[in-house]
Amino acid sequence: MAVPQRALPPLGGLAPPPADPHQGTTPRTPGSVRRTSHLNATWPGGRGQDMHIDAAARDLVTMTSGAVAVAGEQQLQVTVDRTRVLTSIGSSPAVETLPGLVGGSGGSGYRRRLRELLPDEADAGSLLYFLLDDMPGVTLVGPFAWRLWPEAAADMRRATQGADREAAGIRGFARMRDICSGFRSDGLPIQRMMTAKDPQHNLVPARDLAQPDDPVAWHAMRPQPAGSAMMRRRRLVDVAAGEQLAVTSLFRDSIWAPDGSETVVHEYGLRAAVDPRSLRLTAISADPRVLPFDTCPAAAGNVDLLLGEPMGTLRDRVVELVLGTDGCTHLNDALRALAEVPVMLGELALAS
Repeated sequence: MAVPQRALPPLGGLAPPPADPHQGTTPRTPGSVRRTSHLNATWPGGRGQDMHIDAAARDLVTMTSGAVAVAGEQQLQVTVDRTRVLTSIGSSPAVETLPGLVGGSGGSGYRRRLRELLPDEADAGSLLYFLLDDMPGVTLVGPFAWRLWPEAAADMRRATQGADREAAGIRGFARMRDICSGFRSDGLPIQRMMTAKDPQHNLVPARDLAQPDDPVAWHAMRPQPAGSAMMRRRRLVDVAAGEQLAVTSLFRDSIWAPDGSETVVHEYGLRAAVDPRSLRLTAISADPRVLPFDTCPAAAGNVDLLLGEPMGTLRDRVVELVLGTDGCTHLNDALRALAEVPVMLGELALAS
């Protein structure tokens, strides 16, 4: 059952939005398992053509001896049209029911169809489901990649001009009021959008997440293709054994400019503790590193709404408990990814 939303504190003098992306990655520890994933969105046919999503995920166990073992790998390829409808999908390893997603939206109703078509993957917390669950976020944020391409950015500005288009845009923004902490009604971002002004999205030059002294810290990822914008959603979840399971997570959305430079759009870090017997969440904190607006970071203080929840149900419980102005779309996505902690713990036990 959902809980009432917390009362919004007065805005007062807000600090600027966070602009401190991670440098490097938390070192792996003996007796841990690491899940990493990425989804690259590109446009081989150029802007306005189908979005191609190339994705991969891997589970890597670091045994108490320090030796490593790959517990699982998954690849996924998807094409999406301009209206966010999936036009093709394939995976390796292949899954027979996966093509049933073709023809449906990657946004509204997607996760319900995903659960209906792949219940076994959902229940198993598989790498494939981990990737597929990110489709709504990637199909929504992906086209933002073109913001850094001068000609495309000018087209976007022209597309918002004119009374009819402006009115249509404002009607759309009105539906976004109070859907999250960033778009609270009394905040400047939504007020600017309601008057057809640029909400002034915070964009931050990326720092490298690679670990030069650990070549297996991340799985392999394809670089930006020549001549195409690229958006990448990237995740890391570490689970380390102990009296309390120590969980560390990182989430980043970034985009690439024509010169190949990476810019961060959204980034969170999470730390949590989990009781290894009940597999319930006993402690959690969120660290906003890069967010669009000054109103966004307030959501981080509400992650305690999840304390005591079973880890395996977080995908559903996050959207029931951390909702509206209590939450943030990108924080909620980061929290949902922790649902597979029990699966990762099982992989650690088998490999040790």
